[in-house]
Amino acid sequence: MNWKETLTFPPEVPISEKAKGLILRFCCEWEHRVGASGVEEIKSNPFFEGVDWEHIRERPAAISIEIKSIDDTSNFDEFPESDILKPTVTSNHPESDYKNKDWVFINYTYKRFEGLTARGAIPSYMKAAK
Repeated sequence: MNWKETLTFPPEVPISEKAKGLILRFCCEWEHRVGASGVEEIKSNPFFEGVDWEHIRERPAAISIEIKSIDDTSNFDEFPESDILKPTVTSNHPESDYKNKDWVFINYTYKRFEGLTARGAIPSYMKAAK
């Protein structure tokens, strides 16, 4: 990402100087990045002034959402299929076409959802036989 040349803050989108400063501190070389010396550096940034970090998990969420089921995606934005860029295959070799069909799964790791359904309960197949 070429953030030095491409990151801009358009005037029609209002943003505070504190927010702009924090974004710029996240978008820099790692040795100068906010948080490089620990999370306390992030928490003490002026953007987070007034945040009660000790009780933050006890506060209600800023945006209330309703989750209907474990696979509910209604809270995500819809993106039309036409916006997705798909690679074009320019090969006369069906073998290489077959190998390229799974390109979208590169770096994907499958995770089971059992831990989410039982809220911390150990699945029965993992319990030791007695």
